[in-house]
Amino acid sequence: MAAYPFTMLGTLAAVLLTLLFAIRTGMMRGKTGVKAPAMSGSEEFERANRVHLNTVEQMVLFLPVLWIFATLAGDLYAGIGALVWLIGRVLFSQGYMADPAKRELGFMIGALAVIVMFLGSTGLLVWGLFTG
Repeated sequence: MAAYPFTMLGTLAAVLLTLLFAIRTGMMRGKTGVKAPAMSGSEEFERANRVHLNTVEQMVLFLPVLWIFATLAGDLYAGIGALVWLIGRVLFSQGYMADPAKRELGFMIGALAVIVMFLGSTGLLVWGLFTG
């Protein structure tokens, strides 16, 4: 059995979700006639593209914090953090696709997951440095 199964599942789910957002963006290009390399031309395409690009941007923060948190706090807690982040990303996507003004709840949920894991990791690391 892998040492960090929940963290691995969370990582794979995040990669899959990002891939699905990329596929949706490509499908929107075809549906709306926005030819590459154009990044604008249809609001529906632009929304799908922003969901994908914002998720890629968030992955840069999420993945290192997730794995550091897993090694310091444990696999289960990191898995819960990953699940919360994924729920936030799905809600972000649903909100943004319906109306960009409705993206905030999902964004805040995902951001909160990253912030909690970051602060938890920082606290545990500093604590460990002083307590051995």
